[in-house]
Amino acid sequence: MIKCLSLNVKGLNSNTKRNLALNECRSQKADIVFLQETHFDRSGTFKFAVKSFPRIYSVSADRKIAGSAVLPSANCPLQVESCVSDVNGRFIILKTTLRGTPLCNIYAPNKAQIPFLNKVFLKLTQCLPTAMIIGGDFNLFFSMDRMSITGTTPTHSQRRLSRLFGRLVRKFALYDLPYI
Repeated sequence: MIKCLSLNVKGLNSNTKRNLALNECRSQKADIVFLQETHFDRSGTFKFAVKSFPRIYSVSADRKIAGSAVLPSANCPLQVESCVSDVNGRFIILKTTLRGTPLCNIYAPNKAQIPFLNKVFLKLTQCLPTAMIIGGDFNLFFSMDRMSITGTTPTHSQRRLSRLFGRLVRKFALYDLPYI
């Protein structure tokens, strides 16, 4: 069994935030980590490689916004055959040898999430017409039940987006693993 962890880190440009994120990845004993909002500059170096996560596959934007990364642990037998990424730092797709399962990390924008995700999911099915593992931050609630945990009443707009997202998930035959 492979344990995946997805974290929206809201920027990793400080040593403190990098150390906190690394400690969380280690404490969760994750085999594969999906990071969103890394905020690294495309011209800069990804400053996250350590002994426990020696390989990093990342994509960044021109400025310190967005950014996605996939970090296999040192113990994970993952080998990457090819990589497709977004010029805006919103997603990275890895074709791997890990049981032939591709990996995708998505960081959706705060607005127009449904059209963006539809475009990414279409690209995924064209590139890799097989089962895959998708991690990320879609900036949407999969279910209004999850929102009720926060004690917040969902707005009409949030309910509508949740329904549209549910349709998109069904259209592409995606499954939310914690609920299978």
